[in-house]
Parts: sequence; structure tokens; C-alpha cells
Amino acid sequence: MKQWIKAASLGLVILSSSMYANAAEATQKIGYVSTGQAMSELATRYKVQEKLQKEFSGRVAALRSIEGKMKTKIEKMKRDGELMTPQQRTDIQRELAALDSDYKLKAKALSEDQRRRGMEEEQKLVKKIRTAIDTVAKKNGYNVVLDAQAVLFANKSDDLSSKVIAAVK
Repeated sequence: MKQWIKAASLGLVILSSSMYANAAEATQKIGYVSTGQAMSELATRYKVQEKLQKEFSGRVAALRSIEGKMKTKIEKMKRDGELMTPQQRTDIQRELAALDSDYKLKAKALSEDQRRRGMEEEQKLVKKIRTAIDTVAKKNGYNVVLDAQAVLFANKSDDLSSKVIAAVK
């Protein structure tokens, strides 16, 4: 009999605590934001790609110039190679090797700088999105805001993506 009373009281405690937990959960307001969509739209709005292309256009042009010089030297070797003296061929091969190493060095530096600047611009957008999410969540009374990729199912009314995109300044 004592065990039955203990089991019943334990069941009552679990039931009441789960009811309390459900009541607490009912007061939580949860929304979600498609951060990928927000990043894409804001990158387009702020013309990030065009900005980076413009920033690095001089260095890209310098690389294309080196490519042109290399093509010219290669064509000259193909066209006049049999008529050249061994010294002339050696000189052109050395020039090609120098142009090739210069090209590779500049291309690697450009690639690294573009990647770094791209990350900097992305971080700026992420900061703006997070600020907008905080603002929208507080304004609309949301307790939790998740990334849409983490949500398996949600009501469309809890999608804050368009509000967040509109709130980004």
C-alpha cells in the first residue's frame, strides 16, 4: 500500500511539473529568419560583389596584362622558334619563367586579398542582420528567434525574414 501511495504521489508530482512546463512553454513566442535569404538580398542591395570587383579591378587588369605578355612570348616562340638562335630561345624561356612566377605570385596574393575582403563584407552584413533580428524580435515580442535551416516546421506567421530585411539600415 505504501508503494502505491509513493507511486501515485510521484505521478502527481511529475504531472504537475509537466503541466507547469507546458504552461511556461505556451508563453514563449518563437520566430525564425532565413538568414541565407537575408544575406543574399542584402548583398544585392548593398552591391557587395560590384564593390569588390571595382576594388580589385586594377590588380585583375595587371594579371591580364601579364597573361597577354606570356601569350605573346609563347606565340613568338612557336612562330619564330626555329629561326632563333639558342641564346634568343633561352632569353625568351627565361622571360616566360619570370612572367609565370610573377603571375602566380600576384594571382595568389589577389585571391587571398579577395577572400579576406569578402569575409569582411560578409561580417558587416551579419552584424547588420543580427542587429535587425534583435530589433524586430523585441518589437514583436519574440523570446526566441531561430535560423530557418534549423526549423523543421513552423507557421508562416512566425517567419520574420521580410521584417528583418526591411529593418536593416
